[in-house]
Amino acid sequence: MSFLHLYPKPHPQTAGRVIDGEAVLILSEVSEINVLNEVGARIFELSDGNHTISHIVQTINDEYDVSPEQAEQDVLEFIHRLVKQQVLVLAEGAEG
Repeated sequence: MSFLHLYPKPHPQTAGRVIDGEAVLILSEVSEINVLNEVGARIFELSDGNHTISHIVQTINDEYDVSPEQAEQDVLEFIHRLVKQQVLVLAEGAEG
């Protein structure tokens, strides 16, 4: 099953802010703070419920020196990890 059509968005219990190219995430349910690197921060920033995973992959491919295949693999793995950690949730449609 392809997840590229889904819209990732922050989990209701997650707060986050991008500061100087890094994302600082506060996971209230597990009392954790995570810091994401520049690419992770960009993916998190785009995971606002208004962009599909496919759009996020395209943006990462356009903005960073990475092949389309590598961008897709990296974005899918990263989003999957954040969903598993309850940082993001996946929706069928856009927020707006």
